[in-house]
Amino acid sequence: MKKFFNKRAKGWLFTILVIILSFELSPYILSPLLLKHSFSRRDIKAELNKTTSLEENDEKQEASNSNEYLGDHILHPYMGFVSIPHPNYNDFCFPGINPITKKSKDKIHLVIMGGSVAKDIYNYTGERIIRKLKESLRFKGKEIDIIVFALGGFKQPQQLMALNYFMSLGAEYDIIINIDGFNEIVLPFSDNLPNHVFPSYPRHWNIYSRKKLDSKVTLLIGKQAVIRNNIIESKHFLASSFLKNSNFSLFIWKVIENKRNQDLANLELQLRKAVENSESDYQSTGIYTTVKDTLEFMKEQAKFWSTSSRQIAYLEKPAGFEYYHFLQPNQYVEGSKILTPEELEIAFESNPFAYKDAVRIGYPLLKKEGNNLIAEGVDFTDLTGLFINEKRSVYNDKCCHFNQLGYDIMADKICETISSKTSDHSTSQ
Repeated sequence: MKKFFNKRAKGWLFTILVIILSFELSPYILSPLLLKHSFSRRDIKAELNKTTSLEENDEKQEASNSNEYLGDHILHPYMGFVSIPHPNYNDFCFPGINPITKKSKDKIHLVIMGGSVAKDIYNYTGERIIRKLKESLRFKGKEIDIIVFALGGFKQPQQLMALNYFMSLGAEYDIIINIDGFNEIVLPFSDNLPNHVFPSYPRHWNIYSRKKLDSKVTLLIGKQAVIRNNIIESKHFLASSFLKNSNFSLFIWKVIENKRNQDLANLELQLRKAVENSESDYQSTGIYTTVKDTLEFMKEQAKFWSTSSRQIAYLEKPAGFEYYHFLQPNQYVEGSKILTPEELEIAFESNPFAYKDAVRIGYPLLKKEGNNLIAEGVDFTDLTGLFINEKRSVYNDKCCHFNQLGYDIMADKICETISSKTSDHSTSQ
C-alpha cells in the first residue's frame, strides 16, 4: 500500500511539474501571437528592475513612461504646462534636481531639454551620460549634475521659455543639450491645426486653457488617471514580488500593460473628439488658424523651430554655457533605418497616420534648417541617420520612442559630440 501511494505521489508531482513547465514555456509560443514580438524575459525584467531602482532614488522619476496624458499636466504661466506635483520631481514639477543652480568650480550643471524623448534620455541613460562624460579629459575630476526641462508633448518655444525663466530666477548652467524636432514638426500639424489652435501654442492648449471643462471631457480625463494609476501599481507590485521570477507572470503582466496602454490611446482619441465638439474661444485657440497649403505650413514650423534654437544660441556666450542641439531620429524618416520585423509590427504604422505624414513632409525641412544653424555657428547635430546600419530593434512604439538600446546609442553619440569639443567650447571653471 505504501509503495502504491509513493508511486501515486510521484505521478502527481510529475504532473504538477509538467503543468508548471508548460506555463513557463508558453510565453515563448504565445508572445508572437498576442504581443506581436518574441518573448524576452531579460527585457521585461530590466524594465521592472528600472522601476525598482528609480523608486530607490528620490531624485529620479518614479517610472520612465513616454506616454504622458492630459491628467499628468497643469498650467504654468510661462512654460505652458508642467507636471502635476510628484513626490520624485523637484519643486518646479520636472524630473531631476532643482533647476535653480549656481556655477561651481568642481561641478558641471548639464541641462537636457526637449519632449518625451529627451525626458527618456534622462530616465534611461542619465547615469550613462554622466559616466561617459567623466571618461573625457574635459570633465575629469568634475561632478556632473543633470537638470531636466523635458516633458511629454513639450515643444518649442517651451524649452526656450523654460531656460529663460529659470535663468531669470538666477540659475546658471554649463551645458545645454536640446533633443527635439519631432514634436515641433508633428504636433502643430496633428494636434494644434485640427483644433484651429495657433501652431506655436503648447500641445492640447485648447484643453488646458479652458476655465471649465464639460462633463464628458472631465470623465475621460478621470478614466485616463485611473488606468495610469493601475499601470504604475501593477508594475510596482510585480517588481517587488517573487512572481517576477516567473516567465508566465511576466508575460501576463506585459499583455495587461499593453492592453491598458491601448486603452489610454483610445481614450486620448475620444478626448480629442470631445474637445473638438466643445465651444472654442480666443483663450483656447489664440489666432484662429486654418491652412490651405500644408507644405508652406510645415516650412513655417521648421523655421520656427530653428529660430527658437537660434534664440538659445544667442544666450550661449552672455550666459556662459555651451549649447548643443540634436535632431532626434524617427522611424518614418525615409532611408534612415531598415526596420526589423519586430519594429515593423510594433513601431510602424502602414495606414494613413498624421505623425508619419508630418515626418515625411517636415523632417527634410528640419534637416535643411539644421544646416542653416550649422552655417551660423550653432552646434547642431542631425541624428536621423544614427541607426542606418543598426540591425537590431531600437524603436518601441509607432510614435517616436525607443527601447533601451536606442536610447543608449543616442546617449553615446551625444556624449561623443560634447567630449570632442575643445577650443571652440569650454565650460566655465
